[in-house]
Amino acid sequence: MAASLVAAGPVAAGTRIEADTIFVNGNIITMTQPNARAQALAVRDGKIAAVGTNTEVEATGTRKTRRIDLKGRTVLPGFIDAHGHITEVARWLGVAHLSPPPVGTVSTMADLQTALRSYAQSHPDGWLVAAGYDDAQLAERRHPTRQELDAVSADRPIIAVHASGHLAALNTKALEMSGLLHPGKVEPGGVVQLEADGATASGVIEEGALFRVMYTLPRPSPEQQAAAMKAAQDIYARNGLTTAQDGATTPDAWAMLQAIARQGALFLDVHALPLVTAPFAGIDQVPFNAPYAGHLRAAGIKIVLDGSPQGRTAWLSHPYHIVPPGRAADYAGYRQIPDDQLKALLRTAAAHDRQVFVHVNGDAAIQQLIDGVRAVDSEDGPKLKRTIAIHSQTARLDQLQAMKQLDIEPSFFASHTYYWGDWHREVTLGPDRADRISPQRDAFDVGLRPTIHNDAPVVMPDMLRLIWSATTRRTRSNDILGPQERVSVYEALQEVTSNAAYEIHEEKLKGTLEPGKLADLVILDGDPLTISPEDLLRLHVLATVKEGGFVFGS
Repeated sequence: MAASLVAAGPVAAGTRIEADTIFVNGNIITMTQPNARAQALAVRDGKIAAVGTNTEVEATGTRKTRRIDLKGRTVLPGFIDAHGHITEVARWLGVAHLSPPPVGTVSTMADLQTALRSYAQSHPDGWLVAAGYDDAQLAERRHPTRQELDAVSADRPIIAVHASGHLAALNTKALEMSGLLHPGKVEPGGVVQLEADGATASGVIEEGALFRVMYTLPRPSPEQQAAAMKAAQDIYARNGLTTAQDGATTPDAWAMLQAIARQGALFLDVHALPLVTAPFAGIDQVPFNAPYAGHLRAAGIKIVLDGSPQGRTAWLSHPYHIVPPGRAADYAGYRQIPDDQLKALLRTAAAHDRQVFVHVNGDAAIQQLIDGVRAVDSEDGPKLKRTIAIHSQTARLDQLQAMKQLDIEPSFFASHTYYWGDWHREVTLGPDRADRISPQRDAFDVGLRPTIHNDAPVVMPDMLRLIWSATTRRTRSNDILGPQERVSVYEALQEVTSNAAYEIHEEKLKGTLEPGKLADLVILDGDPLTISPEDLLRLHVLATVKEGGFVFGS
């Protein structure tokens, strides 16, 4: 390694550095340029004080300095969650888990019922809440009916949330309690699927209808919320994440995060995005653009324009390859809000200098965002800055080119290629569109700075599998979905470090290992840049360091 050693920055200038901690004998990938490597790194007051050779960095130590021998292990900047929902991860830790392999064990409708019955035995009262079932992976290739959930319990309300987080299946009791058994008018942007009589709910609800039900579910106590957030942060830290996102923060969740931050119980940075396409009381009191306080900051606002491609609620410009049962042949999903409402939200955000993060999966929704940003930017008044197009899964090349012109950056749900790639090829999008899902190569080639994400809890925050998905585009069946859209391992690492910091305006604090930046590190048992992309899943996170202190491992 010594022959290719590249210092990431000046070791010291002027006054002698006295480091709190030094890391030596490492393979430090600074992410400042592809060949930039170092052996050692010094930390003082939570920030990187020096990066360079062992000799250079050892010079910053004193008798009080803690010395960490990396023993040749690889160090990278701490991974940054470009999009996810950490409060939802915390919330779902206490519910029944219905995920298919490799996350869970539910592969059939009978498995789903068994899992619900088992959970009900240990949780005998109130709502029976579950999450993670996936019709794409169930043997039956469909959603549960209300009658199948009634067979688990007809007396207790049951809600099973789909893996996408955009649909759910309810039993009859839950539908009755929610006023949706005979729905009539549904929330804007929502759907209640009906039985053959055209009047009675089948059990499956989508989008706005689901959100209406979710807001009515019982909330855990503050003590339970704090314990769940501790457990969620532990999950993120075990996966090398030092910065998490809460990507659709409700007023209740914001209040909870503030309380936990005041208690000093956040040990990872959490950037929250208040959801403004739902009522958010007190939005003007949220301290946007303020620095982290207790590891919490409001990074911008969240807008939702469509749904989920795997759930076939994303808004496409052309019909789904195979439309869902009961839909017209030209069904292409649907929008969540009208154009004038979007423009009003964008205009307000620009006026208050708030960054905007917009959920857009389908290319019709992506076009709605592009048109909205272009319209607002053409008006007299403040312009939007670094808008983030979250998911961008079916973005066309012309749309990526427009994003570059309009200061819109995409964040791709790259793990879809593994979890739902076969489903997209066979059912939702068809071969041609599926091959271009999450078009990272195109995004880099037009000069964008894309990121990738897991959208936890849709997919839990397994960052190494995410990087593997971005570089191999392997599906569950071992197919390669759109090999032309694969990126290099270094580019995938940029997407979870330097690019991810850039997209949230934290590039001066994070994303590369340079003096003056936060000492946020992930330590791996191997070098991702010297192995085949196919072997990335063999790597493990050994430790995670936040501002110089270990939050996982040691």
